[in-house]
Amino acid sequence: MLNAANKQLNRALTVTEDLEVTIRFYISLGAIAFISLCVTFAAPINEIFKGVTAIPAVGAMVAALYQLVRDNSAHERNKELNLQKQNLALASSSHMANAVFDKQAEFSDQYVKLVLKAFNDLRTKTDYDEAHAFAADLTILRLEYMNWLTEEIDSNLEGFERQLRKLGANSQYIKMPKGEGTVQEHRDNAARELLDIKSAFIDVLEKSTHDHDASLITLSKKIRAILGVEELAHHKNNILKHNGKNS
Repeated sequence: MLNAANKQLNRALTVTEDLEVTIRFYISLGAIAFISLCVTFAAPINEIFKGVTAIPAVGAMVAALYQLVRDNSAHERNKELNLQKQNLALASSSHMANAVFDKQAEFSDQYVKLVLKAFNDLRTKTDYDEAHAFAADLTILRLEYMNWLTEEIDSNLEGFERQLRKLGANSQYIKMPKGEGTVQEHRDNAARELLDIKSAFIDVLEKSTHDHDASLITLSKKIRAILGVEELAHHKNNILKHNGKNS
């Protein structure tokens, strides 16, 4: 409590000192402009020298305008940073927000473990029938946490699961004997789609597939978005920078 009070007192003193410096700055500019204009209009000098004596007044007005713009920009930045602090404090202090975050973090860990298990199993095989079962496990896990996930999260992860189901279904389809309810054109399309999904899911280093729904790179971005990792890191860095400047 005492440390918090001391910090608030120090901040108040800093703000007061900054305000005093700003006031003295504007008073100095006003004095320069006043003296310059008095000499320009009251002193018995010719027009050429009047133009010269008016230069300090113009310079003072330009400096004042520049300082006003800087002060306004700094004020807006402080307002935005304070709002971010308040939002972050409110979110972190809310019991329900904490519960939701904990559940989403728990879900994300389990989801990633299942995905990595599917990745490690499928990359060592020549057929991908099991992909369908892995997709089912992921969907069931997502449904178990349906109370804690948003519609956006459901939509994002459903796309990945759909690709895994297609991988497994197409793997089974192209192995069916020809003529038993299959059409060659459909078999060719299924084979091409299988190779496309397999490349996106298994070949992690293939940059051309990084935007594919089956790509682990794409999935990792969606998982980070669930927990707001990027946003939290951004807010934390801003707060640390602001505290560093004021310390």
